[in-house]
Amino acid sequence: MTQEYEAFVRDRAHTVSGAEVVLTLRDLAPGRHKYKGINVRAVISETPVAGEPLLWLRSVVGVRETSPCSVRITEKLPPVFDAPPYADYFKVTEALEKG
Repeated sequence: MTQEYEAFVRDRAHTVSGAEVVLTLRDLAPGRHKYKGINVRAVISETPVAGEPLLWLRSVVGVRETSPCSVRITEKLPPVFDAPPYADYFKVTEALEKG
């Protein structure tokens, strides 16, 4: 069974640019861990690559793309980002990408 994730993204073009991005992935595997979120650094391929998990992108309002991408996780990040309370999630992940 192929592993599948989904992620909410603000800028699709940036996400699939081939550069390393910071995302929170939701696991879509059935069972106890379905919808478990993990924070990662990853490289997203617009067309699925054999052997890599599938990634379904959603807009910030939840509209799902019609076809999946693939994701290559390069680093798992801590479960909580170091940010002020109520900070904009997308600004926090953007700052993490820049270093």
